[in-house]
Amino acid sequence: MLYQSILGVIALYIYTVERGDTLFLIARRFRTTVDLIVAANRLPDPNRLLVGEKLLIPVLGPIRVKVQPSDSLWAISQRFDVSIEVLATANIIRPPYTIFPNQVLVIPIVLPQGMGCIAWVSNRTGRPDIYVRTPQDQRARRITFNLALESSVPAWSPNGNLIAFIGRGNALWIVDPRTLNAVRLIENLQIFTHFDWSPNSTAIAFSRREIVPAIITIEIATGQTQFITEGTEVNYLPDGRRILFESSRTGLSQLYIINADGTGLRQVTRNTEGGVIQSVVLSSDGSRAAYTFPGVSISMVKIVDLATREEFETPAGPLGRDFNPVWSLNGLYLAYNASTEEGPAGLRGIIRVVDANGTFVQDLTDTACFGDQLTWGPNSTRVLYSNCLMVHPQLSVVGFTGLPIQITSLGGNENPDWTSVNCPPV
Repeated sequence: MLYQSILGVIALYIYTVERGDTLFLIARRFRTTVDLIVAANRLPDPNRLLVGEKLLIPVLGPIRVKVQPSDSLWAISQRFDVSIEVLATANIIRPPYTIFPNQVLVIPIVLPQGMGCIAWVSNRTGRPDIYVRTPQDQRARRITFNLALESSVPAWSPNGNLIAFIGRGNALWIVDPRTLNAVRLIENLQIFTHFDWSPNSTAIAFSRREIVPAIITIEIATGQTQFITEGTEVNYLPDGRRILFESSRTGLSQLYIINADGTGLRQVTRNTEGGVIQSVVLSSDGSRAAYTFPGVSISMVKIVDLATREEFETPAGPLGRDFNPVWSLNGLYLAYNASTEEGPAGLRGIIRVVDANGTFVQDLTDTACFGDQLTWGPNSTRVLYSNCLMVHPQLSVVGFTGLPIQITSLGGNENPDWTSVNCPPV
């Protein structure tokens, strides 16, 4: 029986080698070929597998394309986001990879099904830009042109119409993925500036780090800015009239809530230790916030109830360096990237899931890139992340059941965001 992916169909799996495994047994289990597994993983010695080693498993599927007169194997590999080596192996084509018009090629990936639209940063053309695609379509659409940075973190507006990111000129940009129209809102920010969309998608709040960090809002339509207060790590509450943020105005890093007009300041956390609250994220109903503390060398994820001010600790990862918490859309789960030393390339991340009280639920995978961004899918059952199994990070999906699935192959791909709104047509 074929392994079924968490997205409902067969795909490119990430498999962990177990004791007694051989490539032949793994290939037979997944109904694929040894040659395809070797090509996907560039194995130096196919006869030597290590227990715990991660392998990419391409599975031959029903996707077939007829070669057009202008096609090349490289062009088809780019179109379907699969390496030319894997595509050639699947079709028994050897260098120089000659193909002919009307030849039928099999694509060695069955596209996963899923709702919504994914945005992320990719350097597949040699420099970083923002791309979008649906989970079930391997074809990615480039929507910016020489505007993004390697550090850009695209963020969908709540209505799914626009994407904001920090890009060229250290500026805050917005882009319409349908028209490809990009607008520079404000310049001279730090490349890791934290920002947040207003619930009605008409404004963005961000922190400008000067001598004293300032929280500012900017209207999308007019570009009008408004200073709110001193602080960082800004998040709109669901009513759009209040803002959650971090400030060290009393000497210690704390979370506060303030009205969007700068009135009604209220302290939320009761921190008594040195350090800095970072990576603040708000649950969809605005009842709880998660954040990391106290720094980078030691970083724990904490949760605070905004009404009662009660705080909850989460189980630390193996190294006590946990990053980038993100709430599921239904508010039931919090996922974060817990660092681990496991892996031939050094540090990797465990995707750890806890409930709203910080109680451990499940470790989904240990294949995440160290400290990288995560995002939940619209149905709150799976997480999109970047794996670092090869030279370049690749987008992957993992859920509470099933194996992780890699969904990109070309260049480096990371910092994803996932909206429930459908993608524009390619």
